Amino acid sequence: MTSFIYDVLKDLKHHHKDLSQLTFVLPSKRAGVFLKKEWSKLNTTTGFLPEILSIESFVEELSQLKPLSPTELLFELYSSYLKIVPKKEADPFDKFSKWAPTILQDFNEIDRYLIPQQAIFNYLSEIQELNHWSVEPNPTPLIKGYLSFWKKINHFYTEFTQQLLANQQGYQGLIYREAIENIESFSQNTPRQHLVFLGFNALNSSETLIIQELLQQEKASIYWDIDRVFMDNPYHDAGFFMRKHKTQWTYFDRHPFKWTTDLYSQPKHLHIIGTPKHVGQAKEVGQLLKRLHAKTGLKSTALVLANEGLLTPVLNALPKEVEAINITMGLPLSQIPFSTFINQWFKLQQEAGDKYYHLDVMELL
Repeated sequence: MTSFIYDVLKDLKHHHKDLSQLTFVLPSKRAGVFLKKEWSKLNTTTGFLPEILSIESFVEELSQLKPLSPTELLFELYSSYLKIVPKKEADPFDKFSKWAPTILQDFNEIDRYLIPQQAIFNYLSEIQELNHWSVEPNPTPLIKGYLSFWKKINHFYTEFTQQLLANQQGYQGLIYREAIENIESFSQNTPRQHLVFLGFNALNSSETLIIQELLQQEKASIYWDIDRVFMDNPYHDAGFFMRKHKTQWTYFDRHPFKWTTDLYSQPKHLHIIGTPKHVGQAKEVGQLLKRLHAKTGLKSTALVLANEGLLTPVLNALPKEVEAINITMGLPLSQIPFSTFINQWFKLQQEAGDKYYHLDVMELL
């Protein structure tokens, strides 16, 4: 059985496409690693790799804006905040930094889904007024300040985004919104011959408009990875977005929908092993990987953990035969053994006086 990416590359090559002249746009940078591997299997002669971009990188190129880190955005937002709120009423930065990330996330989602800003902010402001409505004629200073903030939220957004655009900077949502404005100019002036989008599923409003515009102008093609079982069942959540794209995009009125597969219905092997406790699971995984490595190797093996807390025990239980692995999940810093050392070090610093309790020192050592 071949992979989805391999089948896409084979189809493009079958239609006499020079793969080195294409630009592949993928959901993430990590997917590009697998595309390169599949490309090397298909091409037996020396050649050039095609350009491979993540959707975020592609949209940044469209927008011509530089993305800022969350910390930089926090300082930029505080600068805009101070321009609008009187100095006597403004929160200090340490207090501001506790609620500002929520505002930034809201701005990001509003822009990514192209929601009219003024309409949504007015709506939210009115909801807050209803929530805090009271028969008392004089609301408390706290309620007054809270409602005043919601009335100014649209001014915060306007000042903040104008400040970023003046410096050709942006957060993800603003970058997507600007990319929509530039899509027509890009499609007319881009030196790229053809764009190939593959592996996407749930697209936000900005991505939907960008991809549809390029498809309509025959500047791009798109490949979906969906099984017929999910696609044909109108009630199955896994195919919800695919069915929506297929029926609502006018591009598919004239072009075939690529692809639906039948892999889900094929017979499969399931082997269930019962183990007690998390440590037992980690040890069993290590032995299982050792046996699989001896039989068939681990190139086509995926280990899916039900609990991210199992990652560290599983890594410690891996057999020596496993030389390299590709971790595709996050790990909280609190679960790293080194964090215990840092916590104990801080505990010692908090001790009053010039003496330490001997057990705290031994634990650190």
